[in-house]
Amino acid sequence: MTSETRNSISILLTGDDPDLRRRAAEELAAAPGLAPVTALAAALEDDNKGVRDAAGRALFATGGLHVARAIVEYIGHDNIVTRNLVAELLVKLGAIAIPAILPYLEHEHQDVRKFAVDILGLIGSDEPTVRMLPLLRDADENVVVSTVEALGNMKSEASMQALCETYDRFEYARPVVAEALGKIGSSEAAQFLMDRYSRSLGTLSTDPVTPFAIIEALGALGSGDALARLEESVDRVTGTLRSATLHAMVRISERLGRPLPSAPGLKEGYLRAMKESEPAVRISGVKGVSAYAGGDVTEALIRSLGASPEVDTVIVPALLLRDETLNLGIASLMLLPAAQRKAVIGLVGRLTMETIQHVMRRAISTGDEEIFDRAFVAIADQWGEADEETRAVIVDALFRLDGDRAVEFLDAIMNDPDPWLRMHVIEVIAAIADPRAPGFIARFLQDDDEMVREVAMGTLHNKGLDLAAQF
Repeated sequence: MTSETRNSISILLTGDDPDLRRRAAEELAAAPGLAPVTALAAALEDDNKGVRDAAGRALFATGGLHVARAIVEYIGHDNIVTRNLVAELLVKLGAIAIPAILPYLEHEHQDVRKFAVDILGLIGSDEPTVRMLPLLRDADENVVVSTVEALGNMKSEASMQALCETYDRFEYARPVVAEALGKIGSSEAAQFLMDRYSRSLGTLSTDPVTPFAIIEALGALGSGDALARLEESVDRVTGTLRSATLHAMVRISERLGRPLPSAPGLKEGYLRAMKESEPAVRISGVKGVSAYAGGDVTEALIRSLGASPEVDTVIVPALLLRDETLNLGIASLMLLPAAQRKAVIGLVGRLTMETIQHVMRRAISTGDEEIFDRAFVAIADQWGEADEETRAVIVDALFRLDGDRAVEFLDAIMNDPDPWLRMHVIEVIAAIADPRAPGFIARFLQDDDEMVREVAMGTLHNKGLDLAAQF
């Protein structure tokens, strides 16, 4: 050991200045020998966070089983900060740390056993499966549950039989066993879950959680047999459990490349699923209900717009394919909360362009013009109460509906005495792609207010246009 290393160890363990202790820890990173590792492990108890973090980084940089052995004893530390720091470091060290952790699976204190199991589960290797299986019979329920979770995270197929026995042995462990089997993903796991699902429906009143866990697992790994079993049972369940069942059916159907189940009796279930709190379930509801014709379905899809960007990515394509969407979208604008109107306005704008493209081969009929006119009025009426982002969508939609009329609409705003509003209009128009937009912005180059003129000039310059030369 060099004199520099000895000095760094001394400062790290006894120094008064935390900055010096922190630098000493950094200097000990990857230093050879056990003494630096032991000192850095002790520094994980330091009162100063900067020192603790520096010691953790140095230990990780050193790496190896000897580091794991030096720090693993701290998983039983009284200080939760130290325990968590050690756990994080052991997980980062990965599979190489497993031999150091294994003895703690037999620790006398249940919290230490649980913590050791949690760490092994996060490491994710199935190497320690055999040593962990006895903990499925542990006297402490938390240890049992953590062991089940860890084996699932490890995707340990070797634990299948023991997990199934645990499901039947401990009622409290059934939901987490079902989740673990779903992660393991074998055909044997799916068969076991299908069998226990039917039984779980019989005890639904006393155990409402387990059926949800089984359905979620079957959705993740189920085959055609699982799909058939769920279809048979879907009429036996109600409420949120039915929504979860339909979600699982959609997931399995998509994975198998099959059409989504669309029996007449499932329609109301899909509509209800669209109202659940879980976005993934709402998305499955949208996918399932989209197979049904009718204005009631279209209205339900429109009413669901704008609540979740994630769900909107599924709703919008579905609505674009439905004949009633444009008319019902226009009619719904005033009925929706302000937060959802922006999504509907954008949808109407998109539908307008697609409708125009669809009728390009023939003259636009009087009926088309009436729809566009009603859409223009309905959207323009939203301007006064709209926020900045929605106003940008409004302008874009108005230009799509009728560019010349949109210019007339904005002319009135252009003459507003408030220069800040005029500058805002410039910013809104700058965001749309209509070829008439730059020409309209150029009008503001003659504005009475200098700031408005500067904003217009800067906007046109940013677009790479030199319309200012025309004025």
